[in-house]
Amino acid sequence: MLKALAEDLRAGRTVADCRFDQVYPPEIRNLSRTHWTPVEVAVKAAELLRPTEQTQVLDVGSGCGKFCAVAALSGPGRFIGIEKRPHLLAAARKAAEDLGARRASFLPGNMADLDWSAFDAFYLFNPFYENRMKSIRIDETVVLRAEKFFRYVEIVRSKLTCAKDGTKVATYHGFGGEMPLGYGRVDRVSIGTDFLELWVKRRQSAEVGSFGRHPHLGHNKN
Repeated sequence: MLKALAEDLRAGRTVADCRFDQVYPPEIRNLSRTHWTPVEVAVKAAELLRPTEQTQVLDVGSGCGKFCAVAALSGPGRFIGIEKRPHLLAAARKAAEDLGARRASFLPGNMADLDWSAFDAFYLFNPFYENRMKSIRIDETVVLRAEKFFRYVEIVRSKLTCAKDGTKVATYHGFGGEMPLGYGRVDRVSIGTDFLELWVKRRQSAEVGSFGRHPHLGHNKN
């Protein structure tokens, strides 16, 4: 089953979420509808990011690693997730190994402590919304508070501000705030339960009217 699943993704064939989610144990599988990136969204995000073999994409708050595994199987590039919860990190690593998604890897820890300069692109599926919405919290293994939501959003904005020209960012349900100055939205696709958007950091000398701060679109991770 796992071999056939991986082969279908590599061949560009449609894979249903209910089928892909079988790679995870029930307690993680049951969270998929709310917390894990749908397969079609992961495939489309990887397509929009247009990675090369050398491109490194960071998934901020990668959970069980579904986005990284699907993206790594459906096209080129290296997809690296960072996740605070040890049991989700373990599940992500096992799923990637079982599927043969060798270009998906996972780091333990907080994205705030990670040096983002090694990455060419980023994927954000509203990763901090748990801090604001108690009803969708995964568990109590990490401390969740409303003030963390706003602090993490500003950390992301700060790190993206420091990113190199040409940096790409794919957001699904946004990330909780506005993109920093210098990022232009170059694509917006209605998919799944919201919009998948692609942003690119342009040179500051480019036309001011082409980019800047844009209203946050799709702020609920549900």
